[in-house]
Amino acid sequence: MKTVVWLLTSPRVPAGLLTVEAWDALHDAEAVAAFDDSPTARAVREAGIDVALVEDAASFLEEGGVWIVGEDGDEELREALAEYVAGGEIELEVVYGSWDPPGARLLDLVSAVEQLHADQGGCPWHRGQTHESLAPFLMEESYEVLDAIAAGDPGELEEELGDLLFQPVLHARLAAGRGEFDIDDVAGALVDKIIRRHPHVWGDADPDELYEHWHSAKAAEKPHRAHPADGVSRRLPSMAFASKVIDRFADAGRPLDLPELPDGAKPGAEDVGEFLLAAVAAAKAAGVDPELALRRAVVEKAGLDDT
Repeated sequence: MKTVVWLLTSPRVPAGLLTVEAWDALHDAEAVAAFDDSPTARAVREAGIDVALVEDAASFLEEGGVWIVGEDGDEELREALAEYVAGGEIELEVVYGSWDPPGARLLDLVSAVEQLHADQGGCPWHRGQTHESLAPFLMEESYEVLDAIAAGDPGELEEELGDLLFQPVLHARLAAGRGEFDIDDVAGALVDKIIRRHPHVWGDADPDELYEHWHSAKAAEKPHRAHPADGVSRRLPSMAFASKVIDRFADAGRPLDLPELPDGAKPGAEDVGEFLLAAVAAAKAAGVDPELALRRAVVEKAGLDDT
């Protein structure tokens, strides 16, 4: 009985990086064949092993050997092989020469975005975008992720996270076109930051002091920040802005002197929403925009520039 070795490889791994099992099968094979002159086929040929490129695999199946599977999976041949195996005519051995590492499809995303911006065959709309024109989409996609989390739908969350992930890759591509930085710079800086801020993971620091590690690392990264609220985005909605500023002052050991609630107004956890809603209604009844009023109060208490 003839044996066919079905050699599977990942197009996202350098073609010559094959497993020992794959190289052994290739060196021992009486014949090696493929439909296309893929990077893997070329790497095997460069290693001194003849690779026959065929349009019809019938003769190969009669003799057996190693078949280098194309990037499209060679589905028709796979179906034919299944019939031969079921009929007892061929023994099939599946060998993985390489496989996708975790995160491999991120490379496909980067490649797809690159194609969108290509001068030939790209998308005119994408080529015409700027950081400023794309900014509203970043905000929109972020809120849609929050909606998906609230809905508790994993499928919807997967889709919305993809839409959100699309945005930083687009921005990095725009920056790369200007010679500023690229997606590898973004990812590399992020990895460095993660490692710096987790010395209890990438080091021997005490994990019980992880918050101290985190804040000391941030302080070392941003030595120019003298004010506790430096770096808090002014684009945050006022409620999130207020919460963040209060936390920053508390982390710095300088808790804000916050106003007291009116006498008798001490809502429990289950009543806070109603309390805030009543405060919004009272502000509107007084002819005041509650969003702006809260922001002004935070800026004043924190001693921030009103910008």
